[in-house]
Amino acid sequence: MSTLFNFARPPFDRLGDEARERLSRHLSLCYFRAGDLLLKEGDEPPGLYLIIKGAVEESAPHHQFGDYGVDDLFDVRAQFDGRCRHRFTALEDSLCQLIPRHTFLALCEQDPQFASYFTANLAERQQQQEQREQLGQKNLAEFILTRIELGHLQPPLIVDSKLSLLAATEAMVNKGTDCLLYPAHDGSLTLATRKTLLHALTLKGLPLTAPLSVLTPTPLIGLPLESYLFDALLLMTRHRIKRLVVWRGNEVAGILQLTQVLGLFSTHSHVLTLRIARADSLPALEAVAREQQQLTRSLFAQGIHTAFLMKLIATINEQLIAKAFALVISPEVQDNVCLLMLGSEGRGEQILKTDQDNALILPEGLTWPTQAADLAEFSALLERLGYPLCPGQVMVNNPAWVKTGSEWQQAIASACTTAKEDELLWLATLADAHPIAGDRQLHLPVARALREQLADRRDLLAEMVRPAVAFHAPLTLFGRLEQPPEGLDLKRGGLFPLVHGIRMLAIEGGIMETSTLGRIDALVAAERLSADYGSNLAEAFRLFIRLRLRSQLKGGNSRVQTQDLSHSERDLLRQALHQVKKFQQWLTLHFRLRQ
Repeated sequence: MSTLFNFARPPFDRLGDEARERLSRHLSLCYFRAGDLLLKEGDEPPGLYLIIKGAVEESAPHHQFGDYGVDDLFDVRAQFDGRCRHRFTALEDSLCQLIPRHTFLALCEQDPQFASYFTANLAERQQQQEQREQLGQKNLAEFILTRIELGHLQPPLIVDSKLSLLAATEAMVNKGTDCLLYPAHDGSLTLATRKTLLHALTLKGLPLTAPLSVLTPTPLIGLPLESYLFDALLLMTRHRIKRLVVWRGNEVAGILQLTQVLGLFSTHSHVLTLRIARADSLPALEAVAREQQQLTRSLFAQGIHTAFLMKLIATINEQLIAKAFALVISPEVQDNVCLLMLGSEGRGEQILKTDQDNALILPEGLTWPTQAADLAEFSALLERLGYPLCPGQVMVNNPAWVKTGSEWQQAIASACTTAKEDELLWLATLADAHPIAGDRQLHLPVARALREQLADRRDLLAEMVRPAVAFHAPLTLFGRLEQPPEGLDLKRGGLFPLVHGIRMLAIEGGIMETSTLGRIDALVAAERLSADYGSNLAEAFRLFIRLRLRSQLKGGNSRVQTQDLSHSERDLLRQALHQVKKFQQWLTLHFRLRQ
């Protein structure tokens, strides 16, 4: 009988030889004709059924919950409850294996991780799947989950601000470090490096006896001890710096050097961002842009977590676009305007390059004679860098997406008043705006105005959220994955309902965060979503992103072929899509949508 059982199927793949032998010894084979009743409400289940051939429907009076096909297990919940809640009927002639309940529960008691596979929620199941995929691999994922420890840090050198530049240099040499900390005029600590002191002596002509207090204070950028090393790399990448201050409470635990991080993380992502920063011509920037997709492929192949991958690539995207802006727009203009990214770029969820989505906020009274030509050149440059022109013209080369701050606020108020369909879409698009270059403070009043205008307009929010419930999840009538020959469109049936629904909940709550995962965290913190519900929605989002990205990198097609998925992945995907379906139902009730 053991030859019939597939022990490669999770979680049975984790069973030892003794447990496998016990299961095989008690396993039996059952045959049911179409229409046979296998279990009914109140029955004590004989055990756990695994379908080898055929299909079984789970139902209650006047309600169908779903159906089960080949390789599916049922009724898992009844094994732990001791009683069936629903009835199970063979839809066609079916052949099943039966694991007796006492054998199944004994295996669960013997191995809690085996049991957790059946009792875990979506977030926990996804974590277990990732652990299985990484088992035995010493890859990038280990770095991603490594936290900053004292052993990674250089001990801090903290001196008095009255110390002379000569004495400060001698102190660094004696300590064997390349930087020190000293109190600024306001009492907060500031950082000085060997380069800082060298410039002070050679470029500014300060005497060796000058105190540290005459130097221009440098704001500290840092993280708490026990933060992820990946987050340290992300900060260094974003700010183009080589060291971070690491805090333990209110005290400095030490200095984290870029060399220490790169010693553990050899993906060349920081090298790429340094090349972006140093690019002084369009050809140089184009050369860097061509390497970006290869970095994505490398990171994905090494098993990097989806959320981390999005953060890193979003940071590189942001710097690439900001550098393009700096190459085209004159310094006196770019420092006074605010460049916004919209759509997936604004949410920090663009892993592979997609259509341009951007806008611009102008200061009042700006004189910019070459504005139209400069912005057209910027959009053309982004196209050369691999960002296609937006078919909907949501770009700065379209005057409709270039306004002063007051004009943006007036347009928001007008859209909320007339509330046409295209205006509601415009408001939703603007809600994802994220500033990446220029005077970023110009964006804050606009973002606040949008949320304040919409927060109390439940009628508008209800109309705006309607597209999130318009597309059905790609599940059959009986709750199984659809099998279209062209593959599953997870963007339409999974990602969009999640992203847009979460966006609207965030707007309703006045939340300023723009990323989907960040919005979920903020909604949970504000108690607008439960922690478990938020965790499951977040994991469904990550799963959709990961499966689509793998399909895109493999064959350039964003649709996902179910036959290319493992059994565990199909199981997780079905569970994630059910989460989306329930979320759509909840949105309908929450916003009181009329059908």
